[in-house]
Amino acid sequence: MRVLICAGRHYADSKRSRQVLDAWHRLHPVQVLIHGGSQFLGSDIEDWARETGIDVVRYPPNWQRHGKQAERHRNQFMLSDSRPDVVIALPGGDDTSELVNQAKACGIQVLTVDN
Repeated sequence: MRVLICAGRHYADSKRSRQVLDAWHRLHPVQVLIHGGSQFLGSDIEDWARETGIDVVRYPPNWQRHGKQAERHRNQFMLSDSRPDVVIALPGGDDTSELVNQAKACGIQVLTVDN
């Protein structure tokens, strides 16, 4: 299963993200973990994936090319390019909500996690 995990730019609850990933992985074995390279959460979820033997695909935003719209462009590309089976959405802002709405519009299963 290909899982795209997303959260707000400043979301940093690594304990909660690990709990969610562990629970999902127990029910639906994850083969690829996809994420947007968050400075607060990215390295921790990559550590989780490597500890669990899961491949990682990272899509960092291109700030130089897209400026303030970098995260929005990255999210659109990440969703279309990575072909996830499910999106796990941790708390976030407008860009996270937009990614969730785009995933739903594409028929991709979405799991929304509250605090």
